[in-house]
Amino acid sequence: MEPAPVGTRIRVLTNDFNHSYRIGGSYTVSHVDTDGTFKAADDNGRVGNWLRWSECAPAGSSVWEKIAADLPEPLVRFLACFDGIGQITVKEKVIDAVLAKLPDLHDRILAASSTPAGEAVITTVMPERQDH
Repeated sequence: MEPAPVGTRIRVLTNDFNHSYRIGGSYTVSHVDTDGTFKAADDNGRVGNWLRWSECAPAGSSVWEKIAADLPEPLVRFLACFDGIGQITVKEKVIDAVLAKLPDLHDRILAASSTPAGEAVITTVMPERQDH
């Protein structure tokens, strides 16, 4: 990703240089340095350590705004629990709340993935295995 100004929403893609951000998480650029690094804040305002532009991509919040404008309010509220559009991840606080009530969530997901519909979804997102 090219350097962007303070206030830009970004998504962390990799952790090649031991930063303190969650891969897949969305953050807001809070400070830009001249050496190709920057700091960003999470939704609670907590700022992490230095991060490189090469480890990030634009978060694409304008896509969310367009989608949310056409959806019913209950669905927008549901989707607001997730970070991202293309590589959607559940926010950590929501995961904790769900898991507290569904300790067998892992088993339920595996069971659903074994159905024909689940298998069809999984095969579209599984990376190709490369033998080394």
